[in-house]
Amino acid sequence: MRIIITLLFLVLLSSCAKKEARRPVMVKTDTFLKESAKKNRALLEDQEAVMDSIIAKDTLHTYLKSEDGFKYYYVAENKEATYKPAFGDIVDFTYSLSDIYGKEIYSKEDTKVITYYVDKQELFQGLRQAIKLLKENEEAVFFFPSEIAFGYHGDKEKIGVNKPIRAQVHILKITPAPPPPPSTSESVGLIKCDFE
Repeated sequence: MRIIITLLFLVLLSSCAKKEARRPVMVKTDTFLKESAKKNRALLEDQEAVMDSIIAKDTLHTYLKSEDGFKYYYVAENKEATYKPAFGDIVDFTYSLSDIYGKEIYSKEDTKVITYYVDKQELFQGLRQAIKLLKENEEAVFFFPSEIAFGYHGDKEKIGVNKPIRAQVHILKITPAPPPPPSTSESVGLIKCDFE
């Protein structure tokens, strides 16, 4: 019996020993990230070069460059309007998508009229930024590199991986966001007491 207790004690004592951490099988470096960034830059440069060559051949339109890295031209410009959509506004718009050579992918009939709450709903990045550049009753054509279009996933239907696209966007109506409700202290009201 004494031997059994001694053996159990030794087993318990050995199981409490400090275990050494296992080393990872493969040490990761930032090489993968650097290579990925380099490939993405090269892809973007290639796409921009192709889009620039298409734009250079188009002598009918005047192209503008956005701060977000895409180029566009107006189909219809509304010189009388001054208001552009801002955060929380409600925008009704239509759009169509094609490849950068003009081959239609989604027509306006496919996408229908969309009611969009600015920066509160999901749209691909390029389209979100494009909407904020247009005023009511304006229409423009945008050339988006894949990084601000559907990226390396595509849309999982008709738009492939790393494909730059051309979007024609028409803003139908802009409804400014309602003002925020008054804060609690303002709505409750404070009672002024004079103690003299």
